[in-house]
Amino acid sequence: MNSSAETVYLLREAWRLMVERLPLGEVREGEGVATMLGNVPLPFFNLSISDQPITDSEDLRRVLSLAASRASSCEYPTMFVLCEDWAPADWESVAAEFGLVTALRMTGMAMEKLIPARRAAPEIEFRRVSNDAMACEVALLNAHGYGMPAELFDCICNMNIWQEDSYAFVGYANGKAVTTAAALPVSGTIYIALVATLPGEQGKGYAEAAVRHAIVEGQQAMGFERATLHATEMGQPVYAAIGFEPSLRFALLMEAPKEGAPGH
Repeated sequence: MNSSAETVYLLREAWRLMVERLPLGEVREGEGVATMLGNVPLPFFNLSISDQPITDSEDLRRVLSLAASRASSCEYPTMFVLCEDWAPADWESVAAEFGLVTALRMTGMAMEKLIPARRAAPEIEFRRVSNDAMACEVALLNAHGYGMPAELFDCICNMNIWQEDSYAFVGYANGKAVTTAAALPVSGTIYIALVATLPGEQGKGYAEAAVRHAIVEGQQAMGFERATLHATEMGQPVYAAIGFEPSLRFALLMEAPKEGAPGH
């Protein structure tokens, strides 16, 4: 599998793993679209992904129509993930025809070997998530870290995702939960996900320490060396400092806010 196809495949398989572990999770595939619906309020777990190159604007319209049809069964907000490198040049205008705008951008990244840390590791204690209370700490750290309502993350305030083969860690500074990162076994790699740090604690090296810890623990437990992830623009410099190299870019599309809606 070439690197371009792999980074799309890894995104699909990572979300498949997480969504299938949710109580109402369902997966539908075919015709160039993989749809993973957790049927939960958190849009990140209600995704359709274009998993094949899109030939032209008409093909994109077909793909978006198919994704919309599948998403219609979900009562919660959904997202569409488009690999920008596989899309026609006018993809944004085509997306607008469907009422979609870019909510977030991500970059696929892979790491073959950890590089030395830029600075001394911060004083922090990492604990593996082992109960619902700790899972809720992962959820709250992600909610606060991404500036989203905490109740959206209630769907992961449990051990559904954190089965024996998957590892989430919470980092504590002076007894306070400040950062988190998770390692999942995805297609022979350690897939890093749900990385977040409290806004007031950012810039102290906590996120880098959490990701390094998750990778090392994942290597020992899973027997894999290679790590992969899909980074937000904010997180990309942190991952680059650890040894991750970028590949394809992705746009996460959502329905544009309606006129007069709260916050619009």
